[in-house]
Amino acid sequence: MYIFVYFAALFVVSCNAVFPVLDSATIKVDPVCKRRNQYVSIDGNCDSYIECRDYHAIDRECPDGLHYNVDAKWPQYPCGYPSDVPCRGRGIQKAPEPTADCPHQFGFFPSPLAQPNDCGHYRMCVGGRALEMYCPTGLAFSPDTGRCDWPENVPSCKISSFLGYECPPATYDEEGYPIITNHKYGNNCYAFYMCESGKARLLSCDPGFAFDEVSGHCVDEDLVPCHLKVEEAIPL
Repeated sequence: MYIFVYFAALFVVSCNAVFPVLDSATIKVDPVCKRRNQYVSIDGNCDSYIECRDYHAIDRECPDGLHYNVDAKWPQYPCGYPSDVPCRGRGIQKAPEPTADCPHQFGFFPSPLAQPNDCGHYRMCVGGRALEMYCPTGLAFSPDTGRCDWPENVPSCKISSFLGYECPPATYDEEGYPIITNHKYGNNCYAFYMCESGKARLLSCDPGFAFDEVSGHCVDEDLVPCHLKVEEAIPL
């Protein structure tokens, strides 16, 4: 009985208690925070920014090797790789934190395994630890962009040696545009070389299609005699 009376009295007191309402009138608002929760850029800075939490400004830094994305909306993660988040004229960056294998803690970098005739190697650094990676078949790693790209866009890559194919001399139409030609990839029924301006790209047909050497196009796979399984034949 006494216990019931005690909790009943406590309930009455709680119901009549006055609790403060947290709003912009009662919270100390930092002048830089125009909204309760948001990110704020620091002029000229690539990797530092301000995070506003309940109108309180907190100085933040992206991990070494990542850039602050000025288009990020709170609460999404605001840091990204330079290939996805260019500095766009912001020149100030914090000093790098290199390790024995990585120039930055995070990012994509050239691998010592890469050669002019084997351009697909690169390193992915995570927390200063290097992981050896390889681009999808037919693509080369570009040190300039930190991405896998077509070999003709990577000056250090020797295309003919890398892809194992030398395109015929370039031909052009009456208006001066290069004529694109397609060529069979070895004994593979599903992949082919596309040649434009004397430079090759290794491509593959869409599922359900195979490369027809006569027409130089991908056609219904039932129309192309092929003794290879699809998973064995497609290199990409």
